[in-house]
Amino acid sequence: MIQWNNWKREVPRLRAEVRRLREENRLLKAELARERKEREETVEVLKLQIEELREMVFGRKRGGDDDADGSSESSPDKKPPEKKPRSPASYRRPTPKDEDVTEEKHFGIDCCPDCGELLTHLKEAIRYMEDIIIPALSGLKIVEKHVIETGYCPKCRKWHSSIPIQKQVCSLGENVRTRIVYCITVQGQTFAMIARDLHDTFGITVSDGEMAHIQTMEAAKLLPEYHDIDVRICGAPAAHYDETGHPVQKEGQGQHGWVKTASDSPDTIFRLGQTRGKGNAERLIHDRMQPIITDDYSAYDGLSDKHGLCWAHPKRKFQDLAESSTLTDEKRQHCTKFYERFCILLGDVKAIVASPYDPIGRKEEAARFRPRIAALTVPSAHDPKKLATLKKTFLQNTEHYLLCVLEPNIPMTNNKAERSIRPLVIKRKLSFGSKTQKGADVMSILLSACLTTWWKKPKNFYEAYQAIIRKWQAA
Repeated sequence: MIQWNNWKREVPRLRAEVRRLREENRLLKAELARERKEREETVEVLKLQIEELREMVFGRKRGGDDDADGSSESSPDKKPPEKKPRSPASYRRPTPKDEDVTEEKHFGIDCCPDCGELLTHLKEAIRYMEDIIIPALSGLKIVEKHVIETGYCPKCRKWHSSIPIQKQVCSLGENVRTRIVYCITVQGQTFAMIARDLHDTFGITVSDGEMAHIQTMEAAKLLPEYHDIDVRICGAPAAHYDETGHPVQKEGQGQHGWVKTASDSPDTIFRLGQTRGKGNAERLIHDRMQPIITDDYSAYDGLSDKHGLCWAHPKRKFQDLAESSTLTDEKRQHCTKFYERFCILLGDVKAIVASPYDPIGRKEEAARFRPRIAALTVPSAHDPKKLATLKKTFLQNTEHYLLCVLEPNIPMTNNKAERSIRPLVIKRKLSFGSKTQKGADVMSILLSACLTTWWKKPKNFYEAYQAIIRKWQAA
């Protein structure tokens, strides 16, 4: 009985202890599962970041299924199209026209070069040779000696000259200055490369300081053209914006460059040596009513009443997830199915944008796309953390992505700005940016005027450039 009474007193206590231990065990398992899930998500995010860094360093291996506008609707498993064989004519130079011939040479033959017998049945074969004239070999460099008369006016008590007298005894002419500006902007060459080219090709020696001075003088002449390009962009149906790094060693306001380009013309302006802050975007956007197309950078938010976002950016990110080698097979298959559904949506939007514009019909199409986007971006338990974030962001920006459907002449992508900023990126890799803020401002004007002119594909860039100079000198 004593033992029974002891058990009777211990059972409630033991039962309470068991309940406490079970609850503690449940909480510990839940905490362990939560920590394990967080650790797996962190590892997944880090693996994706490492994969992105690897692609940045070593390049991206992809099947090449993107269209030129970044809006391909093909699936990630689609094989690249078969390469069409080239015609034999594509391997040969085109035959020049008769009006392009500058010199004609006749090469005759009468006797056999082996035995000396007269040849019969003589025929002619026509061939052409295209070549260039190198001034350094032909002695075509122009050196003008200017004898400038001066005189003193006793009445005015001033010295006068027939033409303005330069401080330098020997200076470079207009064609050389144009050549230097062309090589700096269009060709993206460094001072050392330009100096070597002028010396080897034309026999002209020029220093870095002289080239910098020429840049400053030419930029002052092109400043009205810079502002005129900005005005022309404001009159375009839409404007594209983008930014990239551009270091300035001394006196810099910032380490970035901005680009603004029209949607329907090559008109483009640059602003270098700026910060990446929102204030620079505000200074570039003059009219809130003009539609703008950008990437999903928050600096552009709220700067325009009609703000369109680039479809190529989310497509590229979704495709990266579908092709990722760091995800598990289950999650990668899930991302692949999502990417295929997104490509179908993208293709349907692309077809509507390419169709003739009808305001009422476009509103109806946009109303059909909204629930499709909402259904596409519903969260799933199989979503990687990055995909869940991208879905949420895409859903929040639905109206920005549908601006190309609602408004006429609005491109789906911001590829035009990215192509326009590419020469600046290449030049930055060669010259490592600008030395001073003044140099960055000068380069902004020169790049804007010269690249805009070159992208218009004139018959001769030098004639078009000098025509712009003369236009504003006469204004």
